Amino acid sequence: MPHAKYGVDTSGVPDYVEPFTAYRAWQWDADGVKSLNSVLWTPKVAFVATCQHYNGTQYPRLAAALADQHPVPCEECTCGMYAAINFQHLIDIDYATRGIHGEVSLWGRLYKHSLGWRAQYAYPKHFIVPPSMLPWGMAEMDERLKQLIAFDVDIYLQVSETPVVGGEKIPLWVKDYGYSQQGIAHLCDERKKWYASRPKVRSVEIGDRVAIIPDKRPLPCGIAIASMSHGDDVFLWLFAKHLYRVPRKNIKWSQRNWRWEVSNHGLVITNQINVPGWSQQAAPGTVVPVK
Repeated sequence: MPHAKYGVDTSGVPDYVEPFTAYRAWQWDADGVKSLNSVLWTPKVAFVATCQHYNGTQYPRLAAALADQHPVPCEECTCGMYAAINFQHLIDIDYATRGIHGEVSLWGRLYKHSLGWRAQYAYPKHFIVPPSMLPWGMAEMDERLKQLIAFDVDIYLQVSETPVVGGEKIPLWVKDYGYSQQGIAHLCDERKKWYASRPKVRSVEIGDRVAIIPDKRPLPCGIAIASMSHGDDVFLWLFAKHLYRVPRKNIKWSQRNWRWEVSNHGLVITNQINVPGWSQQAAPGTVVPVK
């Protein structure tokens, strides 16, 4: 740099003056907005990535020795705040259905890889909420949405349950404006349609989504898919990775949240299904339903 010969320190000059935009998913529950590894995000405060190996909790002596030698993220490490390159990338790596999602701003130290970003700092640009994640009652929905509104970014409602690039989304809460009349009207219309067409008696069926609710057990939770049924049991795939065997009677329809739900209390993760029609070599998505 030509300024260096005049004694100007250019070591702190940034490569870019604006954040990069990427895409990611978040957990959203009663505690607030969290990364998929359950790290809480704070409204109006930049998320600062830390290294789980050298953060002083697992290896305190090593952390002290490397305090000045291990910036986050680091080329020699896997640390950093991860984000997908774009929405299609988020869908391809099977993260778009694991919670709410949206664009995120990245800055500080950045590494761009073929499969995404690692960043030092991040903050949401907007949130997109799938319909199944909104509480049924308008009062409860308003209370839950306050957690997202606190971030002071736009909030959209995903119209389709399945996320797709270019899929329709409706403004639900707009920064500096408040609730969108279009979004509230859409929610009211959807609830009217459901009340008009709902069956009198129904139980969970193959292909239905079932929300696994945490209940003091350290088991994976989220939106699972009912893949098989056998007798009084239903088998639920979670993230195409965890297989639960659940008594059908424990799966309840939540009118408030407008979805099937089951508590993880008493759930059992199994590695095989000893029933006719199941192939242990079959991939999760190729399971043949058994009735």
